[in-house]
Order: sequence, then structure tokens, then C-alpha cells
Amino acid sequence: MEPITFTARRHLFPNEASVDFGLQLVGSLPVHALTTMPMLPWVVAEVRRLSGQSSKKEPGTKQVRLCVSPSGLRCEPEPGRSQQWDPLICSSIFECKPQHVHKLIHNSHDPSYFACLIKDNAGSQQSICYVFKADDQTKGLFWEEPN
Repeated sequence: MEPITFTARRHLFPNEASVDFGLQLVGSLPVHALTTMPMLPWVVAEVRRLSGQSSKKEPGTKQVRLCVSPSGLRCEPEPGRSQQWDPLICSSIFECKPQHVHKLIHNSHDPSYFACLIKDNAGSQQSICYVFKADDQTKGLFWEEPN
């Protein structure tokens, strides 16, 4: 019997500088690709509401690492301090090129929460809205939508 071999890809773009953020993934929701900025606060509120409902049964948020580089964005589960990174357990929640992130929003009343809208596929009419929460609101991510 031949051994099974595989190559684990730890970093999306290993030769590039990237910034990693430790965050909580509150949840996600598929939305139409034409969702506009004025609609996003309602989408974020729905994700937070659904997360609150699931937290009664099980934890709704999970610790993740958001890795941002000039060539890509990757979100992966945070393995924890006691666990070692394992490619069979720790797979990416999502990976995308920066041009697939088409909307970003944060709440000025609660800056620890922010959301990003990511195009699902090039030909798809669907996007996914991911909602994150920073443990320390001074270290949250802030973007401004160009006018």
C-alpha cells in the first residue's frame, strides 16, 4: 500500500507581507450580489440576531484569524494556544482576491463590529456577508467607502 501524501498550504501568498487579525466570526448570510450599502445594516443585524439565537444552543461566534495581503484575503479558524496548526482540521472558512470584496461596513455606534460582502463566484448573482467582532474595538478594522 502506497502512503498518502499531500502538500499543506499554510499561507495563501507566502512571499508577501500580510497582516493577521484575531477576531470573532459572528456569522454569515448569503445575499443578492446587488445588495446596496443602505441594506447592509439590516443584513448585519439579521446575522447578529441569528447568532444570538444559536448561542442559546451552542456558541454562535468562533475565534478566527483574518489574514490580509495585497493579493488575497483569508479567514481561518483560530486553532487556539494549546493546539498546533493541522491542515486536516484547520481549513480556510473563505479565501478570496481583494477584488471580490465589494462592500465593507462598520457601525459607528459599536466599532467593534464590521462586515464585508464577498462575491461568491464570478458568474453568480450571490454574495456572502461575513460579520466579525474585534475583541478590542481599538484594534478593529475600519474602511471608508470611496465616494
